[in-house]
Amino acid sequence: MILEKDSVPETEGVSSYPAPYDLGRGNLHYRHLTDAGGLTQFGAALEVLHPGGQSSQMHWESDEDEFLYMLSGALTVVENGEETVIGPGDACCWPAGVEVAHMLRNHTDRDATYLIVGARHPGNVCTYPGLDLRGTPDGYTHLDGTPYPREGDKT
Repeated sequence: MILEKDSVPETEGVSSYPAPYDLGRGNLHYRHLTDAGGLTQFGAALEVLHPGGQSSQMHWESDEDEFLYMLSGALTVVENGEETVIGPGDACCWPAGVEVAHMLRNHTDRDATYLIVGARHPGNVCTYPGLDLRGTPDGYTHLDGTPYPREGDKT
């Protein structure tokens, strides 16, 4: 299957983190290429992180490799508190189970575009160092295992 340029709809990224860790909306837009192509074993998206935007909370994955390839613009990659500026042609690899917490920030006044690829492991757990937050296959929990309310849950 061929996906012609701009044939995959652009989606606004909306943070799914529970309060108080929610990042809001408008930080990024993406085109989920592998979903559009019917692939199920890994995910790849073309993402645009807008000026001043943050991609996620600092995190690492138990069972999912992550790969990023920069196409345009510049980003600050934060890994375990260390900041590195990357640009077109640079890549990042975050192997599953390696405790390198990471996130992206667009520190510039221009959009930054990159390809992000990851595994789709059903048992993956996402750890957020320094936060009372864990991402599990069943949703977000506190570190003690108590679930955060899901959107739409009655309180």
